[in-house]
Amino acid sequence: MNHAMPKLLVPALLASALCLSLPVAAQTAPGAPAPIKVADVRAADLQLGAQPGRVGRAGVDAGAKAVEIRTPDASFIKVHFEQFSLPAGVTLEVASADGREVYRYSAEHRDGFTVAADLGEDGKSRFSAMSISGPVAVLRLVGQAREPWRKDHGVKVSRYLEGYPEDMLPELGKAGLLNTDVGGKSICGTDNKQAAACYSSSDTQAFNGSKPVARALMSSGSLCTAWRVSSSNRMFTNNHCFSTAAAVASTELWFNYQRSTCTGAQATVTKVTGDQLLKTDATLDYTLFTVKNFANISSFGFLGLDPRAATANEGIFIAGHPGGRMKELSVADTQNSTGKCRVDAPSVTGNAANSDVGYYCDTEGGSSGSPVIARSSGKVLALHHFGGCFNSGAKMSLIWPQVSTYFGGVIP
Repeated sequence: MNHAMPKLLVPALLASALCLSLPVAAQTAPGAPAPIKVADVRAADLQLGAQPGRVGRAGVDAGAKAVEIRTPDASFIKVHFEQFSLPAGVTLEVASADGREVYRYSAEHRDGFTVAADLGEDGKSRFSAMSISGPVAVLRLVGQAREPWRKDHGVKVSRYLEGYPEDMLPELGKAGLLNTDVGGKSICGTDNKQAAACYSSSDTQAFNGSKPVARALMSSGSLCTAWRVSSSNRMFTNNHCFSTAAAVASTELWFNYQRSTCTGAQATVTKVTGDQLLKTDATLDYTLFTVKNFANISSFGFLGLDPRAATANEGIFIAGHPGGRMKELSVADTQNSTGKCRVDAPSVTGNAANSDVGYYCDTEGGSSGSPVIARSSGKVLALHHFGGCFNSGAKMSLIWPQVSTYFGGVIP
């Protein structure tokens, strides 16, 4: 069964669709920080289950014909299971069209999945599969039932998340159609951001510092940036991105979502899901959390923290997913005499007086949660959350005392 969406090519129609798709809660007041939106929820009516004549029988193949969710140009598809119940021995495969990305779900074992309580998911019979990169997701039952099929056995898909086309994100971002994030300018003067891979040889500190940075995709289709803090299972993002245990459980983290070369194709992505909420604070706008399958992301390293007072004019750089795009680095800055990103104001007002570090280093919606990394240490000096030129990040010197117990009191 194919579910094709009209190709999103007409700007006026696209603008209308995006505006209509925003939930009321996402339409925040000007200046209030919020994640950007990079996907829409689509309705579906797909069912896979016991074939006629097999109810009450065991020892037979699943025998179900594969079904597809096919779109013209989606960047990803994330399938929601309205009902999931299979006999032992039968597995549901959710795969890309070429079979390179496959997730398997059965009564005995499940690969990664997310649970969005606000969408009625319970993590048992109702949950969402990991996203499939690309415009097609193939669902197939495989295996042989080791117990009789029951009438209530089967899989029902009532909706899925459809990611906006990757090549349209820059245009949509410039038009302001993705951005419910902080009002005002975030690109200060000329946009100096570049794909992370552009610095792989010319600025190895910045390139290597971008590796622990991930794209945080939420069940609503909203997006922020997150990053590994230490050698243990610890991640940071903004409180305004997510701030509850339920929201953590509904979030995917995409590592290595970046170009393979400066102008190359997408590199191979590693996806994990959020696990536990450890600590969050609205004033300093941080959330500290853990992920499932932490070993899968160990190769990307971690950043560490630099919880001290920032110094005027000290060098910095920022890694993140501005506009929801593949990972970019803010290294250059034509707003100052050095031509490089730096601390332009060591202390500015964020959500509280003198809570933030200010800089002209370019950011966009989607950069929320990005690490502001000190050149002197290669560690995180601030947690980006506001635009406005100055752009600003909450001081790590203020965040650290609130989270130090989660690191055994030892600064990573």
